Amino acid sequence: MDNTLEGRFWISKSEHSFLGKGRIELLLFIEETGSITKAAKMMKMSYKAAWDTVDIMNNLSEYPLVKRIKGGKGGGGTELTPYAKELIATYKVLQEEHHNFLNNLSKRLQENNGHFRLLESMNVRISARNQLKVKVVEIRKGAVESEIFLRHHDEEIFMAIITNDSLETLDLEVGTEVYALFKANAVEIATDIEQKRSEQNRFVGKINRISRGNFDAEVVVELNGASTICSTMPIDTLNELNLQNGMEVVAFYKPSSIIIGIW
Repeated sequence: MDNTLEGRFWISKSEHSFLGKGRIELLLFIEETGSITKAAKMMKMSYKAAWDTVDIMNNLSEYPLVKRIKGGKGGGGTELTPYAKELIATYKVLQEEHHNFLNNLSKRLQENNGHFRLLESMNVRISARNQLKVKVVEIRKGAVESEIFLRHHDEEIFMAIITNDSLETLDLEVGTEVYALFKANAVEIATDIEQKRSEQNRFVGKINRISRGNFDAEVVVELNGASTICSTMPIDTLNELNLQNGMEVVAFYKPSSIIIGIW
């Protein structure tokens, strides 16, 4: 029996999975249909899962990959940005080269009648719903903890608090690119966009979508630059705030709730 090699590859950013076969297919279906809903059906995935995937790609990318089209004769839709189309073209070239590489390697194995074992790479999977690519712009070191100021998309600046031991372990300095990670249940939503809370980070944005469960709800807020953050809350809180799609809100989260990651 002939031995053959099969495999797939990902385009990563700082070793963080960014684009792969499934995500490229989703982008192509969005381009074809002009709709997240239709693209999700063609991928046999839920509407929420499709939007979550788009959010991850937009948050990890230097530039947005997918954007909404408002109004118009067709009532609006979704389209790819020029940057996304360039990435797709690049991915197709790399995919072809990857395929050729595996074919050539398979031929060499047959020639030598060799045995082989494929080792799967270890991927770090993180449960934190919010993952933003940011840059360190200032570090204020205290006696025990340090305040790390982070810039997101050259606009919003927010702060994380980590121990000095973590600061040294991560080897952070001004200009370092990192990921800010925080769970959705650490994000609070308020409708008064002028509201400020002492020693808490705040982002102003518009509600992109709301997913309701039996007891809890997930609210996705779109920020400047097409990045998003997600908040989970009880259904009662959602109803009390009367949150609706398109509503401008402010999202709060504590500096101590942020985890800084480097891949």
